[in-house]
Amino acid sequence: MLTQSKKNVNDERQYHIWLRISQVTLIAILLVVTALFFPKGKMFQFDYDVDQITTETIIAPFDFDILKTEAALEQDRLARESSILPVFIWENTSRDSVNNRLDQIRKNLALWYQAEKDLSAKRDHWQSLTDSLVADSTFYLLQEDSLTVLNIKNDLVERGLVNLGTPRWDHFIEEGPSTRRLINSVKRALLPQYMLGIIGDLPAGQDQVRITMIMRGKESNRNPADFRDITQAWEGVRKVLTSNYLESDPRLLHLAEDVAIAVMIPNLNYSLELTENRKAEARNLVPISVGKVFKNERIVDANTRVTPLIKQKLNSLEKEYIRKGYGQSATNRLMTFMGKILLSAFLLFFFFAYLITYRSQIYNDIKLIVLVGIIIVLTLALAHTIVYKLQWSEFFVPMSIAAMIFTVVFDGRIAFIIMVTLTLLTGIILSNNIPFIVANLFVSSLAIYTVRRLRSRSQILWSILAVTSGYVAVIAVFEMIKFSSWDSVMEHMIFAAANGFLSPLLSYGFLVLIERLFKITTNLTLLELLDFNNKLLSNLAMKAPGTFKHSIDVGNLAMAASEAVGANSLLARVGAYYHDIGKAEKPEYFIENQLRGTNKHEKLSPRLSATVIVAHVKDGIRMANEHKLPSIVADFIPMHHGKTRVEYFYQQALERAKESDSEVNEADFIYPGPRPNTKETGILMIAEAVEAASRSVKNPTPQRIASLMDSIIESRVKAGELNNCPLTFKDLESIKSAMMPVITGSLHARIEYPGQRKKLHIMDDED
Repeated sequence: MLTQSKKNVNDERQYHIWLRISQVTLIAILLVVTALFFPKGKMFQFDYDVDQITTETIIAPFDFDILKTEAALEQDRLARESSILPVFIWENTSRDSVNNRLDQIRKNLALWYQAEKDLSAKRDHWQSLTDSLVADSTFYLLQEDSLTVLNIKNDLVERGLVNLGTPRWDHFIEEGPSTRRLINSVKRALLPQYMLGIIGDLPAGQDQVRITMIMRGKESNRNPADFRDITQAWEGVRKVLTSNYLESDPRLLHLAEDVAIAVMIPNLNYSLELTENRKAEARNLVPISVGKVFKNERIVDANTRVTPLIKQKLNSLEKEYIRKGYGQSATNRLMTFMGKILLSAFLLFFFFAYLITYRSQIYNDIKLIVLVGIIIVLTLALAHTIVYKLQWSEFFVPMSIAAMIFTVVFDGRIAFIIMVTLTLLTGIILSNNIPFIVANLFVSSLAIYTVRRLRSRSQILWSILAVTSGYVAVIAVFEMIKFSSWDSVMEHMIFAAANGFLSPLLSYGFLVLIERLFKITTNLTLLELLDFNNKLLSNLAMKAPGTFKHSIDVGNLAMAASEAVGANSLLARVGAYYHDIGKAEKPEYFIENQLRGTNKHEKLSPRLSATVIVAHVKDGIRMANEHKLPSIVADFIPMHHGKTRVEYFYQQALERAKESDSEVNEADFIYPGPRPNTKETGILMIAEAVEAASRSVKNPTPQRIASLMDSIIESRVKAGELNNCPLTFKDLESIKSAMMPVITGSLHARIEYPGQRKKLHIMDDED
């Protein structure tokens, strides 16, 4: 026995050593990986703002260009871009295309005329027929010809003759076509307009006085007023047509106008692609620097006020450091990298100190530390990629995904602490981005708030609204302070809105993956376990309906008590639903499932009865394992009784032992345990005992129920059943207060039936 005890001690000591080594190793890896995401170069070496006083003389360590500020560079690029004239291309094919369309219209008009003529002749023939059979056959042919005419008219409408149904077109068909004259007149009217040039629309929002025209490969700067727009060209066409038709055939004039306006298109068109390419080339030709600083040149003396020009030189020096890498020597590179590791360590110490002090069970769980590390690394990797690689807005970094995952997997307190740490770390990596830090501290708090009590998947909508609104609000404030351009504000807003919409959706998807990979039970899984169609619950309801009802009532008590002391009320309810699933194996041996007058324990000895009762715990654990019930829920099965006695049968055994002068082995009547080790399991132990005992109270009153609860809680405390769970005496008082309205409500008075009062008096006398 002594040897076995020493072995257990050694095993425990080795486990603790392995645990500490694993923790230190994981944290060290996290620090090294985190440091890799910092921008290259010496960070914060010359971190001065305008009007600050320098504390050292700064000498240029190498040649570098003085880069323009982002605002100045963009202003120069816009100025160069605005000098690019819109490019218009003279398209000779436009006139040919119009002529082809006119020829096709002439053919279709001729087809229409001929089809109408044939249809009219057949209609006259049909009306003259006297033979009904021949008339019916001819009628079907008329229908086919009518459909042909309709198709021809529809084709003309699609080609732009939108007024085809007007009386003048029908009159034109009735009197006979002059299509060749009609179409040739339109061609002659359009010819001078295309020779002068019909210009298309100018770029939206621009009032250009000059354009670049490309005609047969040659470019020239022209005034748009040198050409005719569609309206002016149409007036010219109308005048030519009027001179041709006004006196001879006014009706044909209107028909020609219909055709002309349907086919006329510009032949001098704006080329967006060429214009944008030329603007892009112009932007690229703008120099990004305004001067040069040479090696060993003094940038600024010590104790000197930093001017905008000096600040510009310092920023340029920092960017050149980043471009060159870590420095000029291996020692400098190593020192810089060690500094980044230490900076990461200072920030992460805040979070890990909190875990060690207040959440040691998480700190001592390696898989949870790995999960935390993975989320931190992935978040930093995304931030580095989005900002430095893709050059997108920093507000697209999905920080709220980490906030929601930490909240659901752990709790709101841990999520808040780690998000403060992670946001500061990410903000520093993104070049001390204060707007990013403020925005994500605010948005992360909103995200944590929306999912802190996850009870339905519909909360994702509130998360989307909260995250998006938070980003928009903070961005608006900072952009107002900085007087940023409207384009810059809109860019940040669009990225933030996309972030707010996608982050909650992705969070819920990642939670499913995390649950599977790390065997973690979140509130999402607990919500699924509340479904009464679950195989374990439906089996319990069918085989042991009394126990099922008891479990539901216990769940109500446990949920109310958990909310009163800040425990996980959803977990407490789920644990209550499943704590007695083992009773489905032998339901008839438990009083809540027995019919009146039937009690199988009457034929059993007290010890055997206790064995059957205790067995429901082992049966429940077996069933939980078979159905892969999460361990956090399965723990409620043995812990709701802890190491208490099956008191009824134990007392019965003692009475029989006195009569037979024998001894009773108390161990035969003790549940195997373990005792409750969380607030939720401790609450369930009390709730289960209170609910079961309250059913045996005759004439229940609030005073009797309160007295019963006091005795149950006192007995559990004295027996040490609650020693391992973090419930305080104040919590026990809160639990009692929370349970009272629930238990009294479930035992409320019923309508008194005839003869019931006499029975109640008899029961009171017996009491």
